[in-house]
Amino acid sequence: MHFSFLRPLVLTALLLAGAHAGAATPSCKAELGNARAAQLVKQCIAVSPATRPPCNAANSCQLIEEEVLRGCGMLEGKRPPFCPAEGRAGTVEGTLVAAGGIDNTFLTIRRDDGTRFDAWCKECGEWFDTGEDEVQTLKPAYRGKRVRVVVKVERNRGWVVGPDEGDMLPFVKGVQFIR
Repeated sequence: MHFSFLRPLVLTALLLAGAHAGAATPSCKAELGNARAAQLVKQCIAVSPATRPPCNAANSCQLIEEEVLRGCGMLEGKRPPFCPAEGRAGTVEGTLVAAGGIDNTFLTIRRDDGTRFDAWCKECGEWFDTGEDEVQTLKPAYRGKRVRVVVKVERNRGWVVGPDEGDMLPFVKGVQFIR
């Protein structure tokens, strides 16, 4: 199962989310510590197509995450293991790094091992701001929160625009904030 239809949605949401990033955000090094920030920077450098990538621990983790997701979204074929994984059923624990969409909403979770996980969000509540262009972005208060997400893979049945009604997609069935 390929999620190439996610690329335009993810890239649009990330670009808009990046426009809302505040200048007062802490550095990734301050937020995650030296080792985890260095891991994120290394991942960013591996996939960033930018000539002067924002892959620097002095930048916010949000900025680095957005560049990793953007770079991963442009890759064809085999992708590094830290790029978002195709959805599987089960429980995923990690940090909420992105969410949003145009016609449908999704969540992206960064696991502690650096891998990312995407799932469609039908039951997330009032987590999104809607811009003038109808693009929904994650409210800043939720970005960077630790979460445990229950995911179930089920038939699309027309809920997500793009894939066929019979395609099996990962859907968020519950979210718990954790410390």
